[in-house]
Amino acid sequence: SPQARQSCPRTCRVCAMPRGSAPPPRAPGGVQARQLVERAVGVSRPRLVVFDLDACCWYPEMYMMSTGSPFTVGSNPHELVSRGGERVRLLGEVAEIWGALHELPELEDTLVGVASRCDVPEWGRECLQKLIVGAKGESMWDIAGGGELVEIYKSNKQVHFQALQKKTGISFEDMLFFDDDMTNIRSVGKLGVKCVHTPHGVTAECWEKGLGMFEALAA
Repeated sequence: SPQARQSCPRTCRVCAMPRGSAPPPRAPGGVQARQLVERAVGVSRPRLVVFDLDACCWYPEMYMMSTGSPFTVGSNPHELVSRGGERVRLLGEVAEIWGALHELPELEDTLVGVASRCDVPEWGRECLQKLIVGAKGESMWDIAGGGELVEIYKSNKQVHFQALQKKTGISFEDMLFFDDDMTNIRSVGKLGVKCVHTPHGVTAECWEKGLGMFEALAA
């Protein structure tokens, strides 16, 4: 919506892209991503993995879209189509990483959450509910505690993390956060959260970097 687009105060790299631009380049395939998630088994690992949404998990950002809800699932379960025909695609290896975090029994004590400042929160929630990433048809919403660990609103992201900490009881030092905006990375990092910048979405390389932060602690 025009109102949503005007509300974005950022001047970051992605916001500067013209609406309709191609999404950032995709990194190597999903098999590699799943293998990297499996590496977390048996090593020091995060107890809560938190993801930003716009330009981190999917593209385009909600403010860039002329039309939105209702969204329908496209021919690819990792893609949605707005009522006006605009497509929202998962970036990098988001689907594989979310799916593996949910499906590996050894990681059942690792939770998945969302911390987003999405310009149109209701669209973001709908996309989470309809994007399928689990082998048995689980959506991103399902994996994020059935929406319980989804924080979408305009605020300093420290507020999002304080809410997640209160809900889960997990210390900030045991959390891992992925975001495309360095302002958020710096802010949340001050809490003690381990943060990874995702200029091209959450890729296998980004996951490996985040896991390496926890492996270094166990070394």
